[in-house]
Amino acid sequence: MTLSLSDLFILASVLQGVFLGLAIRFSPALRSKTNNYLAYFMLLLSGMTLLGWQEWDLFWPDWIWSLMIEFLIPVMLFRYYLGVLNHPDQQAKWIKWLYAPFFFFLIIDLIFDGDFVFDLYLLPVKEENPFYQFYDALLDSLALWWNIALVIWAFIIARVNTSAPREKRQWLMRFSIAMIVVLVVWFLSDYVEARTEMEDPFSAIWIVLSLFCWYMAYAGVYRLRIVDERAEIMALRGEAMTKKVPVIAGTGNDYSPALHRLMDEEFLFRNPDLGRQVVADHLGISEGYLSQIMSTQIGQPFADYVNGYRIEEAKRLLSSADFDRYSLEAIGLEAGFRSRSAFYKGFKEAAGVTPGAYRKQRKTS
Repeated sequence: MTLSLSDLFILASVLQGVFLGLAIRFSPALRSKTNNYLAYFMLLLSGMTLLGWQEWDLFWPDWIWSLMIEFLIPVMLFRYYLGVLNHPDQQAKWIKWLYAPFFFFLIIDLIFDGDFVFDLYLLPVKEENPFYQFYDALLDSLALWWNIALVIWAFIIARVNTSAPREKRQWLMRFSIAMIVVLVVWFLSDYVEARTEMEDPFSAIWIVLSLFCWYMAYAGVYRLRIVDERAEIMALRGEAMTKKVPVIAGTGNDYSPALHRLMDEEFLFRNPDLGRQVVADHLGISEGYLSQIMSTQIGQPFADYVNGYRIEEAKRLLSSADFDRYSLEAIGLEAGFRSRSAFYKGFKEAAGVTPGAYRKQRKTS
């Protein structure tokens, strides 16, 4: 079998999806009841891509491919959403009925296969019968619309569930949009197959599914793990970012003590969107006057002043063994930096070493 570049890309994506699913399922850092559904989703999706990507002309792969696991995949995704959002319906009795379409069609397929595939008995309906041909053609459309229904339902749940952390909701909604793109390509592939004589109308769906596997590797696991780590770091510190920060007035014309209090006691620097106007509002002065204070009383530009606090906070977290199990990126973001690159650059400029080297020095000293 000769493999093209696109074939190699698809194969690499399948292997990554399998590796990712197994890592989620068995890694102590990622393993959880909720993440198990994501692991099963990735393994099923990778398996479907592998089986559908090539005409294997082998008995068992072709037979497994015929079992319509497409009805099972969106159920794993839907249950993963409910778990991430800690939605009350994740324990509802009706949730198990989501598996009904898969098992219903599995039983019907096994009955037909007992005759058509395994020759165990004879059915009154033959494979050439119009009824069976209609049923076989209908399955793919039913699977597509079942996927569409569950993905849209999951998107709506993520959108309206405001009690969940904003970062998790945003990730789940982006995940839903990526899945909708996959489903649109699936729909178009079905349409092209029905209306044209194209030799391989489903080649696009395998490429899109491969891209989705790569997306999942970064956005689906790594980024969401960062969100969880940040929540754990915040809990360890015992402080919530959502508390209301009071207006702190200066003494006479000296606003530097009040400004230091905002950073030392109210931790405004941990807000990655912190700007001069926000601080000025807390001090009860104008943004222009704050710029004068930074020049005459603090002696530093506003950005350098705030980043100094962020660097010290990052050093404090990196110096504590309690935070060793958290990634450098999560620590940088919790210290107030907007991105990993900004954290690494700012930390190295201030400390002379990278965050990783700083942590390593503490461990070996």
